[in-house]
Amino acid sequence: QRYSGELSKEFKEADAIIGVQKLHSSKTDSKISLTPAHYSYLKICESCYNKCSFCAIPSIKGKFASRSLESILQEVERLDARGVKELNLIGQDITSYGIDLYKKKSLAFLLKKIIPVTNSIKWIRLLYNYPSNVTDELLEVIAKEDKICKYIDIPIQHISDKILKAMNRRETKKEIVGLIDKIRKEIPEAVIRTTMIVGFPGETENDFKELMQFVDETGFDRLGAFMFSREEGTKAFDMKGQIGERIKKERYAKLMKLQQKISHQRLEKHLGKKITVIIDEKEKNEEDIYIGRSQYDAPEVDGVVYVRSSKGLNKGDFVVADIKETHEYDLAGEAL
Repeated sequence: QRYSGELSKEFKEADAIIGVQKLHSSKTDSKISLTPAHYSYLKICESCYNKCSFCAIPSIKGKFASRSLESILQEVERLDARGVKELNLIGQDITSYGIDLYKKKSLAFLLKKIIPVTNSIKWIRLLYNYPSNVTDELLEVIAKEDKICKYIDIPIQHISDKILKAMNRRETKKEIVGLIDKIRKEIPEAVIRTTMIVGFPGETENDFKELMQFVDETGFDRLGAFMFSREEGTKAFDMKGQIGERIKKERYAKLMKLQQKISHQRLEKHLGKKITVIIDEKEKNEEDIYIGRSQYDAPEVDGVVYVRSSKGLNKGDFVVADIKETHEYDLAGEAL
């Protein structure tokens, strides 16, 4: 949306350039779908209250706005009737849902309203939960409701208090550690996903070592990382202490190498276990191999489960797989 004019000229082969749609717009073309038929994304809010110094989203998208409860439920019912099996609730910060409408964090309330109107939908995934907005009520709903994936995505970005402050994040290291401990206590089976930024302005070698030690000790099931990128219109764009590209790349490689080892170790707990998998596609050139995901894997961003099945499977089928192999990010098993 921000550069739609330039993009239209540059990519003439594009069918459409779709920007931010008004949340309550009746003009949204329901025929446009960028996902397979068996899963869908549903945006419940737009923009963000958090003024992170590296992020241009609030300046691009304007004031935070929650979508109305009625509008969300109508779309959930439409997607459910269409046969969608997995619903991914998204927004830049879905844990702020309702603050503008109801003057309080209302994601847990929303989930309690969504679940009764779902039949085809078996999995509900929550994407992008701002750490300080994860309430006890929300964790209770996630733990209690079978349809909600035990997958908690909490972008932390860093762990050094100095860097967190420079990023204008609202959490301290102590608060982040406390939240992770609480999640693992309240929802023992939960998988925690996070993202980190390396090479933020002013990040010293000691700051990076603190981050590496934290990741090693915490053992995140899923972790993505980004090298800091200067974004126009943000405070971090011209901050002092900009880090060179070579150092950024080195730190990124070290962090992802560590996470690869951790991921392999964490996945080994599934070896010999039986897990439910949703089938996304058939493996090309392999007659009896299908590619799917567990509830612990979001589409496109996490690992997959390779499922061997003598019986033909379709996209959107749920199967129970007996896990026979574990890899760095993926699992492999046989359908029962």
